[in-house]
Amino acid sequence: MSRLVGFTTVRVGGEAETVIVKDASALKFRGDEVVIGRGSKVLISDKGLGKVLIMRNVGASVRGNLITAESGTPLPLLSRIAAESGLSGLEWACGIPGSLGGGIVMNAGAYGGEISDVLVSADVLTSRGRVTVSAKELDPTYRKMRGLPHGVILSATLALTAGSLEVKNLMRLYAEKRRASQPSGHNFGSTFRKIGGVSAGYFIEKAGLKGYAVGKAHVSEKHANFIINDGDSASDIRALIDIIKLKVYAACGERLTEEVIYLGEF
Repeated sequence: MSRLVGFTTVRVGGEAETVIVKDASALKFRGDEVVIGRGSKVLISDKGLGKVLIMRNVGASVRGNLITAESGTPLPLLSRIAAESGLSGLEWACGIPGSLGGGIVMNAGAYGGEISDVLVSADVLTSRGRVTVSAKELDPTYRKMRGLPHGVILSATLALTAGSLEVKNLMRLYAEKRRASQPSGHNFGSTFRKIGGVSAGYFIEKAGLKGYAVGKAHVSEKHANFIINDGDSASDIRALIDIIKLKVYAACGERLTEEVIYLGEF
């Protein structure tokens, strides 16, 4: 049994039976395992989980304008590989602390781009075997793939476009924007989804919640859609999320929806 604290960007989580997957070629999936990548959008209960597959299978190959990569490949690394290959379409991913598999599950995106814009297909291991699912079958929507079968994403193929020096320039611009607007510390990235194209941070700030804390978790003073964790309690973070939702509805009449996935019993 291992504590899951070190496998999430928010740095909380109880114990579980962990399997770190570096080579997915012989992986078996029963159907009851929890699968995580870099853990950037998950809140794991202090009570822990059962069996957890932690995807650390990393690798990518480029053929023309196509990149095929393993699901554990970090999105910033994939973005750099694309740029070095003169390909455009993943510049927005240069600062996202997740993996390709997690990015597909969440249909990750930033700065007007998202993974479904470039996704061709994904190979998924289910309890019945391996299947290849096209991007259309995955039925992408905002921060979700509605048609994703229950299983483990093993790899995916992305179709990009021929770029130029502007690709690297754009990546530098996005990196500078992130440093200027987003806080450091243990966090999920954005905690809540946009509402009608407006950042949830706008409503959280309007509700007067910058700096609001529960235990050692607090709303960032720099960007209100970020929760910073300085403690070791998933329950405190969950309580803070629930309070933010209630107070934003009371102050603004808007219902926030989490980007964060809850795992385990709260």
